Amino acid sequence: MVTRVDHKGVFVCGLNHAARMTGLHGGMRLSDARSILPDLIDTPEDVDLYQAHLARLIRAMDRYSPWVAPDRELHDSSLQGDGGLWLEITGGSHLFGGETAMITHILRDVKARGYAARIAIADTAGAAWACARHHPGNVSERTLSLPNDHATAAGFPVSALRLSDDIITLLSRLGLKQLGDITPLPRANITTRLGPDVLHRLDQFYGRLPEYLNFELPDSPWLIRQSFGEPLGDADNLALAIRTMTEKLCDRLQTDNLGLRRLVVRSIRVDGHAHTITTTTGAPCQSAAHVLRLLEEKMPGVDTGFGIEQVIVYAPWVEHVAFRQVRLDRQQDETGDAIALAQLIDRISHHLGPNDILYRPAHHASHLPERAAIRQSPVGPAKTSRLPDVTLPRRPVRLLDPPEPVEVIDRNPTGTPTRLRWRKMIVDILHADGPERLCPEWWGHLDRDHYALSQMTRDYFRICDQKGRVLWLFRTRPAGQDIWSVHGLFAG
Repeated sequence: MVTRVDHKGVFVCGLNHAARMTGLHGGMRLSDARSILPDLIDTPEDVDLYQAHLARLIRAMDRYSPWVAPDRELHDSSLQGDGGLWLEITGGSHLFGGETAMITHILRDVKARGYAARIAIADTAGAAWACARHHPGNVSERTLSLPNDHATAAGFPVSALRLSDDIITLLSRLGLKQLGDITPLPRANITTRLGPDVLHRLDQFYGRLPEYLNFELPDSPWLIRQSFGEPLGDADNLALAIRTMTEKLCDRLQTDNLGLRRLVVRSIRVDGHAHTITTTTGAPCQSAAHVLRLLEEKMPGVDTGFGIEQVIVYAPWVEHVAFRQVRLDRQQDETGDAIALAQLIDRISHHLGPNDILYRPAHHASHLPERAAIRQSPVGPAKTSRLPDVTLPRRPVRLLDPPEPVEVIDRNPTGTPTRLRWRKMIVDILHADGPERLCPEWWGHLDRDHYALSQMTRDYFRICDQKGRVLWLFRTRPAGQDIWSVHGLFAG
């Protein structure tokens, strides 16, 4: 348990799961907590450690959105441990397979770092805040789209509007306990009896009023922010501003011999709506012309609306550049060819999209065939696709991933199959070479005896069927319980 001391006394501000199960909660006095659990172990709050953990979590969430805003008021003053983070994911959920899959990814990532969390996705910041705390559905169903899900939102308690305790108490006395009790009331009566805060929060909840979040931008020199006294009303002026800021950022990077790998351009309209453009390069890039060429293809999607009042150009991912331009003429050397190749691959990847990734094969230290090769970037230092000083038996030209199981129809006296059913076809084995035994890596099984006899050990055979096809067949588990699968096809 973690405690916080102020002028009113010592209060509980952090509990583990076991303490919560005994009835303790944040905000109660330490003396009251000890009366319920006398053996309670308390630790004074360490503000610096808390801020370090919060900063680490914000950096981790950069994977899902470059715009993360902490709920600063709750993080600073709340004793309930319910401080949260807002993530601006507009236009980015498809990169993770949709909103439901994105919820699963984030929860799994947060849990792996040792935190418990509730998450929800909604159209507005206020609705997302309420949905994460009060949505009655399962984890994958905590999405709120207004006004379609108005019935669900109407069942939220009035505390979902982030009102002060005094206003919530007054609403409870008046019998207004849910949002559905407030929304039908005349707006003038609400303001007269309860003040302006209730309507203000209600309009933010439903998106009738904008809510400006204070995003946590890293303390980095690779960010340029520019505000305009006269909003930019057309796309040409916006493109000119982005070009000027991008060139300025690339000049700074080049001075420090750094190159950007990811660039984020955020355009904020006068009505508070923000449009974000993100582009990624395969190698550290210092060329403003190349970056602007990638951005130009996404610029037509920016709606300037009533005008753009602020533009932010930010490079969240930069790397050291191992090359410099050493020639003043236009002749290309090996370094120039490498830069040109990297820029060509960036343009191709930009057109293919995030699901089609360019790569080249590389060797990986593993005995299992499906793990012996990995994908590496097509630019930069290359790893060999196979070890030159190692002689391996003949390998198939096509590897099936995952291996396809087969049904054994007939065997010979030694237990080797003579007839199989594979892909609903009958395969008669005319000739078989083998076995070739592949064991799991010994360095990953140092704590096991007889690791070569484990279920991961495979016996491979090269078989020829009645149609002349040469298949790579392997067996796992001992005789009598063996499982056979096809792992590859040879050229012939």
